[in-house]
Amino acid sequence: MENNYDAIVVGAGPGGVTVASLLANSGKRVLLADKNPKCGGRMMTVVKDGFHYELFPINCVPQHNSLYEKLSGILGKDKDVTLILGDEFGYIGDLYFEDGKGVVRKWRLGASPIKMITTLGIRLYNIPALLGVFMALKKFATMPKSEYSKLYQISARDYFDSVAKVPEGLRTYFLATFAEGVFEMTSDKVPASEMIKAFQVTVKGSGGRYYEGGIGHFFDVMSTTVEENGGMKLMNTRVKSIDIENGKAAGITTESGEKFTAPLVISDAGIRQTAIKLAGEEHFEKPYIDRLKKLENNLACVGFRYFTDAPVLDVPMAVYYPAGCVGTWQEFEDMQNGKTKPKHNYIYLGTTSLYKNMAPAGKQVIYAVMSCTPDTKQDLTPYLEYIEARTRKLCPKLYDHIERTEIMTPGSVVGVGNDMMFEGQGGESYGTAISVGQAGPDRPSAKSPVEGLYYVGNDVEGSGLGTHLAVESGFKVFEIVTEAK
Repeated sequence: MENNYDAIVVGAGPGGVTVASLLANSGKRVLLADKNPKCGGRMMTVVKDGFHYELFPINCVPQHNSLYEKLSGILGKDKDVTLILGDEFGYIGDLYFEDGKGVVRKWRLGASPIKMITTLGIRLYNIPALLGVFMALKKFATMPKSEYSKLYQISARDYFDSVAKVPEGLRTYFLATFAEGVFEMTSDKVPASEMIKAFQVTVKGSGGRYYEGGIGHFFDVMSTTVEENGGMKLMNTRVKSIDIENGKAAGITTESGEKFTAPLVISDAGIRQTAIKLAGEEHFEKPYIDRLKKLENNLACVGFRYFTDAPVLDVPMAVYYPAGCVGTWQEFEDMQNGKTKPKHNYIYLGTTSLYKNMAPAGKQVIYAVMSCTPDTKQDLTPYLEYIEARTRKLCPKLYDHIERTEIMTPGSVVGVGNDMMFEGQGGESYGTAISVGQAGPDRPSAKSPVEGLYYVGNDVEGSGLGTHLAVESGFKVFEIVTEAK
């Protein structure tokens, strides 16, 4: 009886913790197993030398009324985590726009809209351009779901260019933000529907939400619901297989050989990793496996974590948009293959050290990153050189205060996130991409063809910005399996 559970959840990322804690809260005896020492997956909180930080940069959206608050409220743990809102800082970030002549202008997000317009290179006397900007933003902000839900088969880039005749500066900002910035995917791949929904969520709920102790700490706290309701957390535990008996999910076997049984197994290990590696593709029909193998990955993250001996950034986020940074997937593949080098790419600078109790007094950990393909074997030298050169231009004083540097690579994702399955894959920031053909109604289902086996997390149904998508998936899977019973 010790090893017998009502449900087993493989993986303690945001989606896995959400569904495991909701099931436990509903009275189910749950086993939550993860290869990492802490919850959070890629967003696991690292505690080192007095710093609390994630391995990868994060800016939680929406700021207000998020599913995180819904989850902590349902579990009765809203007083066990401390929410930090970007509003508390007045300004959550800076926007840097570099025009084609190399001139860099800066706008503090939330400040004068007029300043934003001029920062993006739009002349105030250019009435047609200003009117185009106003009409485009109004159209996207007010478009009803019944209309934008018809736009899953057209890319954000193609749709934007077909309906919005605006100056290049606004086009650069909008497409870079609501494609690559939000979904870690190029705008020629992200569906127009997701771009518009993300814009509306941001306009309505703003951004800049965080938690004292880190995002991973939030999920560590939520996961205590499992043990409080008679279940168990198995951290530092790799799952060798999801066991299938008579065509049904029956439990798991760990790499140490220990077996645990349950009629319900939910995997946050990635849809392809679950079906092909953990369960075994022999339990699925060939067309299903073929489709999983063809799923597109999103982009990865490469760059630096700089640990400084003095405060450098005075806002949590600074984003650099050079003219021409609305890249296509082919352009990223060309960089991966060494055909081209980064020369006008979007860069994210940020710190969580401004938040309370996240860093030693007077010190910061600063992220300086850009996107790349998820290939773990590519040469990252050109990316790192590009990031450093641009960061020195934007924030030269940073390099007078660096005590220590850590490098972020696609390869480092595999250690905390989903295991690598195929060549050229493994380092993706989230998992399968939000792209045309695999978003909205085309997103893979959380219910697998094997009875009792479900997927949760970024790879399956749901939408949202970053980890919010995974949490939404956790809620959806909880509803699905509860209704199924």
